[in-house]
Amino acid sequence: MQVVDANLVRSRFSLGGHPQVVEMICPHCLREATFNIRRWTEHAGRIAATETPCPRCNIDVLFMNLVSTVDSPGETTLYAHPDPVGRTPMEGTHYLESLSAPLGRTYDMALKHYNQGDWGSAALLVRHLLEGLATRLLTDTYPEAPLPRQLETLTKGVDLHAPLEDIADMLAPEGVFGKQLQDPTSIGQNAAEQMLELTEQLLSYMVVLPGAMAELKDRIATAPVPLRRGIGMPTPTAVPTPTFSATAG
Repeated sequence: MQVVDANLVRSRFSLGGHPQVVEMICPHCLREATFNIRRWTEHAGRIAATETPCPRCNIDVLFMNLVSTVDSPGETTLYAHPDPVGRTPMEGTHYLESLSAPLGRTYDMALKHYNQGDWGSAALLVRHLLEGLATRLLTDTYPEAPLPRQLETLTKGVDLHAPLEDIADMLAPEGVFGKQLQDPTSIGQNAAEQMLELTEQLLSYMVVLPGAMAELKDRIATAPVPLRRGIGMPTPTAVPTPTFSATAG
């Protein structure tokens, strides 16, 4: 069951305050739809439920409106069931947005098109995302170079030789993805999913991990005095250095 963002609720009933119009991605057909809710059934004054068919695929979506909780009295939370069958954003996307807001938006758009079944557009956006990432990390050194060349050059500054070279080969005109990108209409779900996974792994290592490490470094630098080396700290016990035999199996 997913929480529905409050911004997706366009109007509410004057009595009861339950959502009346909800604009969201249908969890069944993954298309944008406007759900017009006619009535709610309340239970014990704390929760209300309703089923409304998607105007696109005509499959019912269950909505539950939690009127209040012990922690947040008077506030409402809207839920929808089932969970969407599409992909969800990878963890740490705020690091990508901090690196480049346009790259963050491109990633969001790639996911949106993928979840709507628009495989060709999703794949093209993934390619644009890779091109923008390479240009950004190269500090515009080779802005006009093709993507495979940019990724190969990136290995000089980032220790990702083998993965980047593999991706460059895949995106080359004769590569696995390069051939398919020549005709985006022929790209299916499998290829689009593989390109997204490939790019997410690259972003996780090159953008998310450095951002997380920088935050950890800041937390260490501002940690309370007892966590730092200084007066009053016990002397660490020496740990014998392990030795390894050259003949050990």
